[in-house]
Amino acid sequence: MGLSAPVLAQAPDTTTTDLTLYGLRLKDAPAEAFVAAASAAGAQVLSRQADGTVFLDVRAAGVPALQRLMLITEQATLASAQFVIKPYGQDNEALRQLLVQKYGLPFTAEGARRPFPGFAARFAPRGTFDWEFAGGMKLIYRQPALGDSTLSYTDVERTRRHAAVVPLPARAGSASEVPANRF
Repeated sequence: MGLSAPVLAQAPDTTTTDLTLYGLRLKDAPAEAFVAAASAAGAQVLSRQADGTVFLDVRAAGVPALQRLMLITEQATLASAQFVIKPYGQDNEALRQLLVQKYGLPFTAEGARRPFPGFAARFAPRGTFDWEFAGGMKLIYRQPALGDSTLSYTDVERTRRHAAVVPLPARAGSASEVPANRF
């Protein structure tokens, strides 16, 4: 599934395009409508948390490299749909090629912001890459050196507000307060 040079050279302006997934416009999408659309595409709900977060298994949804999905909500509305993806191999390469075919080249999200022509190459690039869409929506591909590789469909403002209300864990105390036999 190789891409020709002209396909790689395209960088359409997605900033005026609505970001969609499973046939659903994601900006201001109700969480339950998203879960229903994902389920219709083959995703299976694994669990739901009291804060509205939903975890789904998406391996049967027909998109290469996608494994699990965490739906983060703010007031019952989608804030982010974050997929954990297979970080290597033919599935990952096929996913990156599909993304380039559909949205054009991503931009580097770290350092100087510019199109990244090697994104759909054989080996998965390390770092964070994104596409910007209408209404403050972003599609973010993240391939860290350590940790899960992810693909996130994100409402930037809702995610920012959601993160601001998530309580931080209680302070554990100073290192001198930790008993010597606990470390």
